[in-house]
Amino acid sequence: MDIWTIFAVLVLAGLIHASFHLSVSVLTLLSGHTLSRERSHLKLVKLTTAFTMGAGFTNILLFCSIAFILQLFNVDPSSPIIWTIILGLLVGTGVAVWLFYYKKPSKNSKVEGTQIWIPRDMAKFLNERARKAHHSAEAFSLGSASIISELIFILAPLIAAIILSLQLPTSSLQLIGILIYGSIATFPLVIITILVSGGKSIAQIQLWRERNKYFLQLTSAISLLIMAIFLYAHILSPVIAGVQL
Repeated sequence: MDIWTIFAVLVLAGLIHASFHLSVSVLTLLSGHTLSRERSHLKLVKLTTAFTMGAGFTNILLFCSIAFILQLFNVDPSSPIIWTIILGLLVGTGVAVWLFYYKKPSKNSKVEGTQIWIPRDMAKFLNERARKAHHSAEAFSLGSASIISELIFILAPLIAAIILSLQLPTSSLQLIGILIYGSIATFPLVIITILVSGGKSIAQIQLWRERNKYFLQLTSAISLLIMAIFLYAHILSPVIAGVQL
């Protein structure tokens, strides 16, 4: 696979990550709680900026950490077995996102509307920390926690992007690949931070998300399946054809 194709896959992986809602949900929740406490606009900007920086830092840290672990264990980036597992994870995650990303709360639940399918303990933790965040350090750690919480959904495209980036010929190109993925994955948070800083209503942002959440859910699922098909055609299919010949 050539350099530009690898970069294209990194862009797609970053877009898939960016399409998920958890980090954006926590950021809007943090902003809403900050406004409800009648904090100054400057304080709101500081907290949202710190949250976005925490999420962006964790995105890059996860990328580099997994890449280091793969290299530490001498994982062959061209191994058909590795790619078969990754493609299976991509397809499985795509189907799961399509069917289960949102769920209706139980009758006994005090939460209204739809909920993202993550462990309830983690959801309660994020909600509680968003409500109690008063300092930039707390908002930064909350941004990191939100990325870790959605790891179950982003892990498959993240690993695929990492393994492809390891095939880039120079360290400078690998660094560019990391920055491409991290920048795109964090882009929605940056946009919301800019909107909030400019005085945009949190209610309007939340309303837009609520109206378009199922479209974004479908987009995420289809993108995962497209990524799986693309990688199969460019990596596994030639290997299988060679074996058959």
